[in-house]
Amino acid sequence: MAWVLPAFHNGRSQSLFMKVTYIYHSGFAVELSGCVLLFDYYKGRLPRWEKDKRLYVFASHRHADHFSLKIFDLDHQYNNVHYFLSNDIRLNEKYLERNHISASVKERITAIGKNKELIFDKPGGNDGIKLQTLRSTDEGVAFIVSAEGRCIYHGGDLNWWHWEGETSLFNENMARDYRREIDSVEGMHFDIAFVPLDPRLESAYCWGMDYFLEHTRPERVFPMHMWDEYGYIEKYKNTWAGSRYSDKIMEIHQPGQEYKIWNI
Repeated sequence: MAWVLPAFHNGRSQSLFMKVTYIYHSGFAVELSGCVLLFDYYKGRLPRWEKDKRLYVFASHRHADHFSLKIFDLDHQYNNVHYFLSNDIRLNEKYLERNHISASVKERITAIGKNKELIFDKPGGNDGIKLQTLRSTDEGVAFIVSAEGRCIYHGGDLNWWHWEGETSLFNENMARDYRREIDSVEGMHFDIAFVPLDPRLESAYCWGMDYFLEHTRPERVFPMHMWDEYGYIEKYKNTWAGSRYSDKIMEIHQPGQEYKIWNI
């Protein structure tokens, strides 16, 4: 269990209960007192939540390991669902019809592009969320979500992608683009951050994580996009850079793990 300092929202202290569930790959659920944030779900077993609890579903981009039409099944299971989809995910009515999804679901979709901000308020006010996006270095966006006095970062495929088979120019551009996006939130505090740690990058697997940790102020960091190679978390924590932040980096061993975080 982790302990964090209380925060204030709209002039009053908030209950800072959070339950984080690792679903699979880059899929996580964050349950707060009044709502649930579900990020990049495409496979795995979902928790069950109260039927009337507000459920906000985020998909950072169209890749099959970050987005699935299965998220729209939630519309039949819960009474208060809204979807925030990167605008590279294009869902016209004919496409939805072919996949046996009611066209009415479009009323509950907000498409959002890179480097945007919006405030989403439910009727009655005071229980909405604030959303900010960064530009991904691959497809789509990264999300920064503020809800109930919490600030949560989900990187999607925003990462320092350095591939051995690519040209020097490609890798230099990737490094520049990643640093630019993270520099735009220099020093920002995150209660939780979900950040790629991808073993396919070989020796560069942790460059994005290094830069993120050095330039922001996260309380808890959940590595993701590991392709079931969970041993890379311990490997990273044993590096010189990772050892400086080892108290912040959460251990993940298998899908379905839950992490409960309470205020003092």
